[in-house]
Amino acid sequence: MRSLTRRFLPVALAAVTYAGLASQDVQAQVPSDYQKIVDAKLVRVGAVQAPPWYEKNLASGDWGGLVPDVMDAIFSKIGVKIEYVETQWGTAVAGLQSDRFDLLGAYNATPEREKAIDFTKPMGELKFAILTLKGPAEAYATWEKIDTASIRLAAVDGAGATRALQPLMPKTNWSIVQSSDNMYLELQSGRADALVTSDVQIGQYLKARKNGIMVIPTPMRTQPTNIGLRKSDDKTLRDWLDGQLDTLRTDGTLEKIWAKYVPTSQ
Repeated sequence: MRSLTRRFLPVALAAVTYAGLASQDVQAQVPSDYQKIVDAKLVRVGAVQAPPWYEKNLASGDWGGLVPDVMDAIFSKIGVKIEYVETQWGTAVAGLQSDRFDLLGAYNATPEREKAIDFTKPMGELKFAILTLKGPAEAYATWEKIDTASIRLAAVDGAGATRALQPLMPKTNWSIVQSSDNMYLELQSGRADALVTSDVQIGQYLKARKNGIMVIPTPMRTQPTNIGLRKSDDKTLRDWLDGQLDTLRTDGTLEKIWAKYVPTSQ
């Protein structure tokens, strides 16, 4: 028995070593997400119908907005085409994890999300704000005042404002809906007294409708907004995107894009 063990042990060890090396070779041959994008000359970007971040032209099916402008500035340099895949804020993490799309812009890096996906450096910063059609503005002057069951507050499921503020205001009468369009409908129909989202989005609404009051409650709550991507041990794509954002920030491109959609961001 000992003779057999001595005879076959070197063979077994060699097999294990070969299997380990073969596994490493396979891993080394798997291209990174960055390389896949470059090779395919295509990047798939998740898109949520939420102006000014993203806005779909219903006639042509094309997407425009602040995020598409940023994506164009990044990927046009390397000749990569952008394909937009419609999604919702609340299901975007699952979309990235399931490989439905590669990136999602204007996505806030919350601790919960960071457990599931990776994020770039911020592509900008927003303030959480209230929009009401009937006032008075003083009723929404502080987050503490809003934290009452007498206020019906509309918000989008999975949005940064909803995730950040809902735990802090448990008494508020929340109306959580699936899209920005539904959120505005809640307000316009009178089913909600106010809505909460970013100052960026409310600014666009007021510019178009010229009806309503925007209040930025105190203490001011701000949140950077980033680009989300699939979690990976290979950080090539994330690091490359960070470098591109640094370049766009340094040469003034990011500032120009934000000013195009958010005049108050300067």
